[in-house]
Amino acid sequence: MLYVLLFLPALVFLGGRRPERLAFLSQAVPLAAVLLSLALLGQAAGPLRLDAVGLFYLALTDLLYALVARFARGYFPREEAWRFYGAGALFLLAAHGAYLAQNLGFLWVFVEGSTLASALLVYHTGGARALEATWKYLMLGSVGIAFGLLGVILVYALLRGATLDWGQARTLMATVDPDGFRVAYAFLLVGFGTKVGLFPLHTWLPDAHAEAPGPASALLSGTLLNVAFYALLRYTALAQAAGLFPFAQGLLLAFGLLSLLGAGLLLYGQKEYKRLLAYSSVEHMGLAVFALGLGLPWLALFHSLAHSLAKTLAFLGASGVYALTHAREVGRVGGLFLGMPALGVPLVLALAALGGLPPFPLFFAEVQAVAAAWRWPALGLLYLLGLGLAFAGLLGPMTRMCFGPGQLPRSRPLAWGSLWLLLGALVLLGLFPPVGLLKTLEGVLWTR
Repeated sequence: MLYVLLFLPALVFLGGRRPERLAFLSQAVPLAAVLLSLALLGQAAGPLRLDAVGLFYLALTDLLYALVARFARGYFPREEAWRFYGAGALFLLAAHGAYLAQNLGFLWVFVEGSTLASALLVYHTGGARALEATWKYLMLGSVGIAFGLLGVILVYALLRGATLDWGQARTLMATVDPDGFRVAYAFLLVGFGTKVGLFPLHTWLPDAHAEAPGPASALLSGTLLNVAFYALLRYTALAQAAGLFPFAQGLLLAFGLLSLLGAGLLLYGQKEYKRLLAYSSVEHMGLAVFALGLGLPWLALFHSLAHSLAKTLAFLGASGVYALTHAREVGRVGGLFLGMPALGVPLVLALAALGGLPPFPLFFAEVQAVAAAWRWPALGLLYLLGLGLAFAGLLGPMTRMCFGPGQLPRSRPLAWGSLWLLLGALVLLGLFPPVGLLKTLEGVLWTR
C-alpha cells in the first residue's frame, strides 16, 4: 500500500491536456494521499516506511499542493495549465518518495528527483531568463546534492556497509568513528543546505523564484525547501545519536545565523516583490536551521510549518498581483489593501506574519528561539539584530504595495478562497501552537 501512496500523484496524468480534469485531479489526488497516509502510518515495506515525522511533512505538502492547484486553475491560460499540473505531479511524486524513504540512499535519490522535477516548474514560461534561472538552479542544486551523496557514501562506509536504513543506522551510530562522521556531516550540511537555500549557498533561489510563475514559486518555497530540510533533520538526529551533536550544533548555528543576517541585508534594495519573498525564504530556512542547532527539533518543525503556510500565502498573493497588474516591481503596485481587499488583506497579513508580528506563529517561534539562544548573550543579540533587519526590509515594500498610492488592479476572477484558507490556518496556528504534538514528533527523531 505504501507504493500506492508513492505513485498516487501519477494519476494526474490521466487528465491529459484538459485543464478542467487536471485541476480536479491535482486537488483530489493530494487530498486522497493525506487520508491514505493516515491509514498507512507505521507500516513498513522494504526501504519505505511512514513514521510520524514523514507523515507531518507529507500531509503538509499535499494540503498546500491542493490549495495551490485550486488557485492555479484560474491563473494559467488553457495552453499552459497542463505543463504546470504535469510538472507539479512529478514534483509531488518525488516529495512523497522522500517522506516515505527510510533508506538513506533512497532519500538522496528522491531529494535529487525533486530538484529535477521542480526545474520544469522554474522553466515553465520559457525564454532566455527562465533558461538561465533553470540552468543555475540545476547546476548549483546538482553540485550541492553531489556533496550530499559523498556524505551518504561516507556514512555507509562508517557503518561498515551494514545498512542504510535510518532506524538501524541510528542504533549503530555509537560505534562509528567520530572524526569520520564529522567529515560526513559537513558534506551533508553543505549538500542539503544548498537545496534548503542557506546563505551563501542560496544564489539559485532568487532567480528561480523570479522566473517561475507565481503558483510554482509557492510550491518551491512552501514545500520544496522542506524536502531537503527533512533530510537534514534525519542526519542531525544521527549526529545526536552518535554523541556528536555539539559539533553539528556549531555548524547549524553558524549557517542559520549567517542566513538570517545575510538575507536581512539582501532584503534591502530589492525592486521585485518575488525576489523579496525569495530572500525571505533564505531568512526563514536559516531560522529553522538555527532552531535545530539550539537542540530544539520541535521548534525547527514548527518554524518550517509556519514558514510554509505564510510563504505559500505570500506567493499566491504575489501571483494575484502579477495577474492583475503585470508588474514585477514593488514601486508599480499600490493601494491593494483598500482597493482590492480580497487580495490585499491576506497579502499584507502574510507579510506581517513573515515579519514575525503577533498573533502569527512565526512570532511565537522567534520568541522561543530568542529565549533558548540567550544562554549565549552574544548569539541572542545577533539573532535579534537579524530579526530587526529582516523586519525592516519587509516593512517598506509591504507598506508601499498595500497602502501606498498606485493604480488599482483590474478585476479578474481568481480563487481568492485559497488565500483566506491559508490565512485562517496561520491565525489558528499562532493562537494555538501545537507544542505537545511537535514534541511528540521530536521524540521520533531524538534519542534521550
